[in-house]
Amino acid sequence: MPREKKGFSLGIGFYFTLALIVIIGSAIWGGLRKDNKSNLDVLTPVSGTHPHIFSYSADGTSLWMGTHTGVYKLVDQKWQRTFKPLATSDVMGIETSPDNPLTIFAAGHGFVKRSSDGGQSWETIENGLPNQAKPNEPDAHYLTMDPNNSKHLFTLLAGADNNLYETRDGGQTWQNVGTIPQGAYSIMMLSSAPETILAATETGLVRYTIQAGTLKQIQLTNEPAYEVFSLSDGGVIMMTESQFLKSTDLKTWSDIDVDLNDGEMPLGIRASKIDPKRLTIITDQYSVYESNDGGSSWSLKK
Repeated sequence: MPREKKGFSLGIGFYFTLALIVIIGSAIWGGLRKDNKSNLDVLTPVSGTHPHIFSYSADGTSLWMGTHTGVYKLVDQKWQRTFKPLATSDVMGIETSPDNPLTIFAAGHGFVKRSSDGGQSWETIENGLPNQAKPNEPDAHYLTMDPNNSKHLFTLLAGADNNLYETRDGGQTWQNVGTIPQGAYSIMMLSSAPETILAATETGLVRYTIQAGTLKQIQLTNEPAYEVFSLSDGGVIMMTESQFLKSTDLKTWSDIDVDLNDGEMPLGIRASKIDPKRLTIITDQYSVYESNDGGSSWSLKK
């Protein structure tokens, strides 16, 4: 695996960014809680809140950002509040159904919810999850959907034991399927292996496969990984301390080079569910960089 630093330099500044904004998963499990600024209608770097996750909408037309104070949508290069019923929610995971763009799942501190009308209304879907005592449980820090089956999802809860839960009926019921170490920064299902979870951790990228009710662990890389996600074409992209890497076999990795504005740090990278070559990087200054060719070239959205 390449170790040469290319494209951007992170180092200490990256760890500082991780601690403050926790875009790719909270390293301080349960330590960050809702503030009182839920009336923010436009999100800026000085808003006093912080983002956890960003995602394309299922139809690829919108970018959403889940934050400490609800969800925001990129409109005319401004992050404007959307999904008002979630305005007081600490949103740490968003997944949308490629089969039905109106079906959206959201999870975070004290809730897992589903919308069937594009985010206008939300229902609680916590049957089988630990949800006592409210308002802190379930503390769902990660949410990932099977790329081939929108009713099949996993959520990773805060805590060190029995923290991975699975649903195969769109959230109607959940069951515990094991434990992933508490240090995971990001999880993602593989499009080619629905019984497999990839986890980005301080010790590297780890593959967990569910076999006979237990999790089998395979270490794939050996340097810190801070984000991982799978593409609809079977590829995988990983964010390390100093670069973005792409693989088609989880064995060999190639660089994705991108030049960010001076002083900006990447919060993470995401891809459209309908076009795996359409990638987006958002920075700590909420700048949006987009590629339409799988990362070969990038443009700053203005």
